[in-house]
Amino acid sequence: MIDQNAVAEAYEQDRFYALQLEINDACMQGCAYCYMNALPHGQRILSDYEVLEIVEQAAGAGFTVIEWLGGEPLDRPGAFAFMERAHELGLRNNLWTGGLPLDRGGVAERVVELSSGGLVSVHLSTLDPAVYVLLHPERTAQDMSIVLSGVERLLALGYPAERMLNSVTLTGAQGAEDMIATIDAFEDRYGIRTSLNIYHTYLRPGHDPGELEWFVPSAGDVTRVQKRLQRQWGGPMPMNCVDKRYCSTTVAVLNDGTVTPCATIRDGVGSIREQEGFLGLLREQRDSLVLKTLKDPANLPDGCVDCGMSSDCWGCRSRAYAIGAGVLGKDPRCRRSGC
Repeated sequence: MIDQNAVAEAYEQDRFYALQLEINDACMQGCAYCYMNALPHGQRILSDYEVLEIVEQAAGAGFTVIEWLGGEPLDRPGAFAFMERAHELGLRNNLWTGGLPLDRGGVAERVVELSSGGLVSVHLSTLDPAVYVLLHPERTAQDMSIVLSGVERLLALGYPAERMLNSVTLTGAQGAEDMIATIDAFEDRYGIRTSLNIYHTYLRPGHDPGELEWFVPSAGDVTRVQKRLQRQWGGPMPMNCVDKRYCSTTVAVLNDGTVTPCATIRDGVGSIREQEGFLGLLREQRDSLVLKTLKDPANLPDGCVDCGMSSDCWGCRSRAYAIGAGVLGKDPRCRRSGC
């Protein structure tokens, strides 16, 4: 699913492996905890020209993977044409979809074709109808059946389960047992593993962070879910959604053109629409984008140096940023460092 050797090499050489590319901000799924506050009718969008130029520049700059993000990327007109161009340039397509469009005629077939060798991630954080409606107040529990039907369609078309993920967000609105039941179901029914995000009060447009506190899960719930994932993945898990090497070798272009180390960090080092453009920012801001400061153990946040996971984890940079500690600050939700 991920070429770990290529990621490790890019990490050591301060290069990039994956580009998170947000091609729109519209999404029908209506997750109340969405880090970008996606709405059914979005407002921020990269033009076709901008998307294709970024893809070509990414190929020339040595990227391996395009992580197609939204909003809902499959709701963007021309999404498959973008993925085709990436494939022609030798880039691997990783698709991150809420899952609702997969049940539409012909969509799953194109996804299987264009994501060959990459991965497809869906998003279904609960299988409890009441919890689903709580987390998606503008939707109905029927969405769960639609997403699962799309998953089953991909599998029936031959897309390998080992190249699929259920990317979930653990919130305080559902609890550990519900999340564990969802992890179990995807593994037992489909052989699909789970990628976990732990909710924090993202700096979302139009929201006071205080009103989002109830979504923050308890430390005990986080610990229980992490232990379940350790069994699934066969070892200790970093406290961020990926290990520090993938985190370091990933850069994002947001739907308004902002270039940032991670799509969940909504402020960046500049915009592709400024004079220096995408390639100029990669060149001039490389050290910031690869989080080079943190590669020196002397610069790790308090508690990280003595942690047994420090070779693979430096906590979530987005969580540190969201509480005002900066991209290089201490992860406030890391239980290993005593937070």
